Amino acid sequence: MRTLRSIRHRLALLLALPTGALVLLAAFGTAAEAARYRAADRTDQQVALAVTTQELVRQLQRERGLTAGLLGGDESFRARLGEQRAAADQARQRLDQALAAEPPGTPGVRTALGGLGTLAALRGRADTGTASRAEALDFFSQAIGGLSTAAFADVAAEDRELQAALTTLRVLGEAAEAAALERGTLNGVFAAGAFGEGDYPAFARVLSVKNTALAQAPRTATAARGAALAAALRSPAAVAVAGMEQRALAAYGGGRLPVRAADWWQAASTLVDDLHRVQAEAAAESRAGAAELRSAALWSLGRELALALGALAGAAALGVLAGRSVTRPLAALVEQANQLADRVLPEAVARIRDGVGTPESAAALPGTARDAQADELAEVAAALDRVAATTLRLAVEQAVLRRNSTESLANLGRRNQALVTRQLGFLSGLEQVEHDPGVLANLFELDHLATRMRRNAESILVLVGEPSPRRWERPVAMGDVVRAALGEVEDYRRVVLRQLDEARLDGGAVAEVAHLLAELIENALAASAPDTDVEVFARISAGGYLIAVMDQGRGLTEAELTRANARLTGQESFLVGRDGLLGHYVVGRLAERLGARVRLAPAPVHGVTASVLLPAGLLTVDRMAVAR
Repeated sequence: MRTLRSIRHRLALLLALPTGALVLLAAFGTAAEAARYRAADRTDQQVALAVTTQELVRQLQRERGLTAGLLGGDESFRARLGEQRAAADQARQRLDQALAAEPPGTPGVRTALGGLGTLAALRGRADTGTASRAEALDFFSQAIGGLSTAAFADVAAEDRELQAALTTLRVLGEAAEAAALERGTLNGVFAAGAFGEGDYPAFARVLSVKNTALAQAPRTATAARGAALAAALRSPAAVAVAGMEQRALAAYGGGRLPVRAADWWQAASTLVDDLHRVQAEAAAESRAGAAELRSAALWSLGRELALALGALAGAAALGVLAGRSVTRPLAALVEQANQLADRVLPEAVARIRDGVGTPESAAALPGTARDAQADELAEVAAALDRVAATTLRLAVEQAVLRRNSTESLANLGRRNQALVTRQLGFLSGLEQVEHDPGVLANLFELDHLATRMRRNAESILVLVGEPSPRRWERPVAMGDVVRAALGEVEDYRRVVLRQLDEARLDGGAVAEVAHLLAELIENALAASAPDTDVEVFARISAGGYLIAVMDQGRGLTEAELTRANARLTGQESFLVGRDGLLGHYVVGRLAERLGARVRLAPAPVHGVTASVLLPAGLLTVDRMAVAR
């Protein structure tokens, strides 16, 4: 509930109830139209699948009739049967391609296609004459019946006209199948010359089914489809079929039939093709009706969505208008506060740091504009002025304190550095004239201590941003730089130089690189046991010159490594650190100044590895090329 404290959110809550009601009503309407759209699209896909299935059915019907004629004894059908089988196989391939898209009704059609599993075997036995005519008719009829049933199993529509078109499509399919079965049955009978056992009852049944379906189709068909069906039934082929049917019916008592199988096949095939054509036209009408319903549903869906979006837009507009009257003055106060944090305070601190102006002038704060504001907002603005003034005063005081501290440290560092430099010069003079080995060893030890003191003094100068006063005019070999770093640590005898690729470092960076390495080596020595060594590797890499310092101490936890690497980036101030690891801050400042990258990571076995990648720009090109 914390978000309700916002004025904008409270206004939005007031508008949420009426807006939600409008959106809910629009959502119900959108869902209903979406359902209508999906139903129409499903019907369209089902009809398309039914049409493709019926094409296979038609080819199987023709193959059934030719097979029955061949098995009836008419060898003239053998040549036509091979071509028809190829047409049936092509229709099967087209149906398989349509099923690959998984349209509605696919599982049922695939199951029905299983009935054609022994088609190849039946074809072989029909060619050799080992299959009976009744067996062939039964096989094809069962397969065709299964496909027709599966094709129209779930085809339905809520729209009355579309449902009537679908019913007409199904009834015409039944009529076409009955006519095709009659064609196959009588084709075998006429080829044999007489009715065999069971042929006449089968013929009578299929004739009854055909006549029933043809009588039922005009009840649901459109005027155009009814006229087309009537024209097909009045065609010369239909009249010839009717005449041959009457002669077949009259031959119930036995005797040879005075009809040539080829004549029957020609007339019956023409009638079946006419019925399939009417069925295809009915399918086109059904798909057109489904497409029209889908378009209407899509338009309604767009309208409902537009209403929902309009309600949301209206509510949003009202919320914006109501909120702006309150939030704009508050936004102005927020902008003034942001200016205080982003510009006024940093500029004041920068002026103090750079020594420009006095603390009093730096702490001057322009007042917030309160003209044309409500009384409540004016009080908020006045309170903001008081908070801003106090904040700016405290920031200026901290900046003054930090500047004074930095200047004091810099002054102290320079003075210590000057004294240590004089001390080193004095010790060098004594070393040159002393010949007693014991005294000379003591002088060398004092020289080493003075060198470490000089590094500490220079560390102070690095922390406060002062450049190193030691510069070399010419490049210096990296081996000398590493040895100079070893000379600035206490227990340098425990440092082992494992690898050193020859290269020369720019003279202006020698002192700072040596100082950086000395700090890292000093930390590694402190972290390792007194009886262990610290290893140093220095080699040329693709990105520059890589130096690795590896200790054998207890290592650091992941959190400690994260904090240490943050200090080594040079972005943290040593004045805010609380762990006393000033060496990390010194390394970070030096790395930032050199453009180098320093990172701590766990060593391969135990301990920590500090890696320093010096940029290639600090190294001389000729020696780098030779080293490669």
